[in-house]
Amino acid sequence: MTHDSKRNRYRTERTMNTRTRMTMMTLFGLLLLGVAAFADAADDLDAEEIQARLESLTCSGPKTRVAIYGFYATGKLAAFEGYNVGDGLAAQLATELMRTDCFIVLDRTGLSPVLREQELALAGVVNRETGPAAGGLIGAEVIIKGAVTEYEPNKRGGGLTVGAAVPSLPFGVRLGRNGSRAHVGLDISVIDAGTGQVKSAHRVTADSRSGGWTLGLDHERASIGGDRFSKSPLGIAARNALGKAVLTLADALGDVPWRSQVVDASDNTVFLNAGVATGIREGDVYRVSTVVRTLVDPATGLLLDTVEREVGAVRILSVEEKYAMAEPLDDTRVKRGDYVHL
Repeated sequence: MTHDSKRNRYRTERTMNTRTRMTMMTLFGLLLLGVAAFADAADDLDAEEIQARLESLTCSGPKTRVAIYGFYATGKLAAFEGYNVGDGLAAQLATELMRTDCFIVLDRTGLSPVLREQELALAGVVNRETGPAAGGLIGAEVIIKGAVTEYEPNKRGGGLTVGAAVPSLPFGVRLGRNGSRAHVGLDISVIDAGTGQVKSAHRVTADSRSGGWTLGLDHERASIGGDRFSKSPLGIAARNALGKAVLTLADALGDVPWRSQVVDASDNTVFLNAGVATGIREGDVYRVSTVVRTLVDPATGLLLDTVEREVGAVRILSVEEKYAMAEPLDDTRVKRGDYVHL
């Protein structure tokens, strides 16, 4: 074998080895990019699962009156790009709870304008006949308070780019993947509106990815490329966290006993302060109890408990927008202020 033949053979083997290494590196890079894409798909599937569970959420029985107050947030968590994070998330939670149709939602974050209108009526600034009357706000059975403990638009990020030269062409090819992860964490408390006692506390967190693909062609004198990037991961993470919060609250509030009160009563008719929105129906039967003793702590003045005695039952005859009519059963004696419950 001549010297030239050996040199040509060496060049051929070297070229083949180089191509093999480049091919293996390219395949390995594509594998990593595929793993990143699969991770994104898993995040999207998690969000879809949350929405599916929310849409399939069903509730039975009368609805609990729930008051939503603004979420506590301080420092860098208090505002994001001019957005009031605490009040914004509380308003979104109120909307999501309303969509379930399982609760009577009282949004206390927007209470100031309501009170202002009532003050104008009381001061005579507006016509008292057309102005809102004071004392008409609906009372809550349960208060939901929250704190924004984590609100990170870029919790983690990274990227990978794979490039390869094409021996038979005067340019190389680049394929890349980049992304970041947003994170939201909320602490939520369920408080008994009558006693102020925290009935339960929950923590919910959610993440969301944003990612993009980059494709480019490299030449020794020029480089061109393009990318595709999906944005708003923080908003998606917030929605996922709120969705988890709604599912958690639905389970927690399912154990809260529903109660209504007697507005007026006669021998044959009982009027209850429960209308269509509460979910009660014609033909439902409820127990009636009256308060026989109130226990107040002499040191603090706090209401410790009430002692009640069951006096009978009533059957719902009709349900109007703001009240319901019922009939007493088995000679039940009912008076104004008595409690009606399951």
